[in-house]
Amino acid sequence: MILSAAHANLVLRLCLRSHSLEGSACRAIIVCLLFLFGASSPPAYAAELGERERIFFHALELFDNASKPEDYRASAQELESIVADGFQNGAVYYNIGNAYFRAGDYGRAILNYRKAKSLRPRDTYLEANLQQALAAAPGRLAEPPAPWWTHVLFWTEWISFPQKIKITSLGFMLAAVITVIAISLQQARMHVVAIGLLFLSAALGIDVVLSDPNVMSRAVIISETIARKGTGKDYEPAFDQPLRDGAEFSVLNQTADWTFGHFEGIGDGWVRSEFVAR
Repeated sequence: MILSAAHANLVLRLCLRSHSLEGSACRAIIVCLLFLFGASSPPAYAAELGERERIFFHALELFDNASKPEDYRASAQELESIVADGFQNGAVYYNIGNAYFRAGDYGRAILNYRKAKSLRPRDTYLEANLQQALAAAPGRLAEPPAPWWTHVLFWTEWISFPQKIKITSLGFMLAAVITVIAISLQQARMHVVAIGLLFLSAALGIDVVLSDPNVMSRAVIISETIARKGTGKDYEPAFDQPLRDGAEFSVLNQTADWTFGHFEGIGDGWVRSEFVAR
């Protein structure tokens, strides 16, 4: 059973369905909040948000009334139209994942849960749903070993990607200001503080570069397919068994129609890009 969470994103005017309130009551509360916080928004920005809200709520209605996989896919596709132009929102990705999970499309569900996780790293409902999707995926492979830098920067796992960028920028600015003050006042201790802050900001900045969800090389198989040793159906299969829905892998290369990846525990191979989601 899919878990849902009560989250209202007032800045982006989007929300999750509540697990403690009836759907209509939850939406009524959020509409009030949108009215209160959106009154001073520029007209163009408010219009853009209004269209996204309309699509979001309509997609949730489709989800609520769904009775077959195609209905859940229709909900997911409406939500995907919100993020199609590069708009990033953890609540939207979370609900896309829920819709695909209910449709039985575990690969797409896993992909969107992971995208949501980079924006909502402390969401326990999201983590629970991700684990459910991983357990249900017929093509699940072994998890790749964690990169060495994640052990050093383990504390950054609790911070969302946008927050990392803001904290890094603020840290560098504070370090610069403290350095100027330290030089002016000739305070050695302030130099130490500035160096420490600079070190922490640099470490977080490295994590930002290495964990950028927009450039990460992870992908997932969304339908059963055969990996091959080259870019063509005439090449021999790369593995003894076909790849199935939910098999995650690292992208190593890509052409117009084929994707070359490393599949943990079984090796490398080429797959048709139509069977891959990123």
